Amino acid sequence: MNGKQWGRPRILLVSVAGYGHNYLDACTTRDVGGDLAGIVDILPDLAQRFPVIAERKIPVYPDLSSFFARDHADLVVISSPIHLHTAMVLESLKNGASVLCEKPLCLTEAETRTMAQAARESGHFLALGWQLNYDRAVLSLKQDLLSGRFGRPLRFRCVHAMRRGRKYYARNNWAGHITVDGREVLDSPFMNACAHQFQLMTFLLGESMETTASLKQVEGELSRGNPDVENYDIAALRFTTDRDVPVCYYTAHPLATKNLGQDGLAEFEHGTLTWGKGRAYRMTTDTGEVIEYGMDGDTPMMQKLYDALQCVQEGTAPLCGPEAGLAHLRAVRMVQALPVRDIDPSHVTWMEADDDQFPCVHGLEDVFLAAADNWALPAEIGRAL
Repeated sequence: MNGKQWGRPRILLVSVAGYGHNYLDACTTRDVGGDLAGIVDILPDLAQRFPVIAERKIPVYPDLSSFFARDHADLVVISSPIHLHTAMVLESLKNGASVLCEKPLCLTEAETRTMAQAARESGHFLALGWQLNYDRAVLSLKQDLLSGRFGRPLRFRCVHAMRRGRKYYARNNWAGHITVDGREVLDSPFMNACAHQFQLMTFLLGESMETTASLKQVEGELSRGNPDVENYDIAALRFTTDRDVPVCYYTAHPLATKNLGQDGLAEFEHGTLTWGKGRAYRMTTDTGEVIEYGMDGDTPMMQKLYDALQCVQEGTAPLCGPEAGLAHLRAVRMVQALPVRDIDPSHVTWMEADDDQFPCVHGLEDVFLAAADNWALPAEIGRAL
């Protein structure tokens, strides 16, 4: 890594209309430890959507080349669609900036290796936006797991599903698609919107603070409840790690409940870990001791930005580098090879809420919860969708 950065780092935000608006809000409403140098975005009405851009006279550029021809940045934060990540990361590194790229980084291991090598050669870092990898409770928990305090991991499971309707899929040209403009996107709840909890499990199972578990096989049941979606939108999955630890995950979009989960459970030789939305990461040992590492939500969502800026100033790199996304990337590829079953339309009801329309697969929530209770796939307990 390059040496310490003297003075406040300059930040360039790439794509702020989607998830990137969180970074814009952070950089314009509080002191994040750096100064906003500009925005790269192609939307013509960006200043109308975000009046703060005009109020603060924040320069907007159509592409990275236009920005770097006129200015410089110490940290580029990329929130663009996944199929644009690789080119943008490489251009940013080439121009002397470290990068914080939103998840997932890319869809191939070859691209991951290319970007990781480019970061090493540039002397700057490439960090990923898997925000739970920056969570202080999660980091403390993982340190104890690596120390062997609770013995060998035995099995993990989590349910995390979120209702999504027509507006969600209409917001861009890639949501729910397998490809766009000839490039893979493989968008699904497992790949994108509900990916964090799965990545968390692989992170906790990683053999070092920087790495995630290696996965060797998957069994699963994929379904399509929304007929307008190209890819699957329901997934019940059971992976096996290279240390023979089962990892079960249940996620979907076409459900009546706005949010199902997050509800996680992991068993170890000498303890049981539970966690979930708004709850503590809690380990109950086989002697009855209860250890709480902190509440979900205690660490700010933008901790990833704060940590990245601190690393820029210190000449170090965040723990969450390219390797942190490899298990999820491999899992996405493994799952994509499974067959997808269309749900009979008679088992789907469309509901209206929040000025939107949502497909709801009958009984999906009950099926997922029953399968999770049995560490099983739905068909294995006679509850196939």
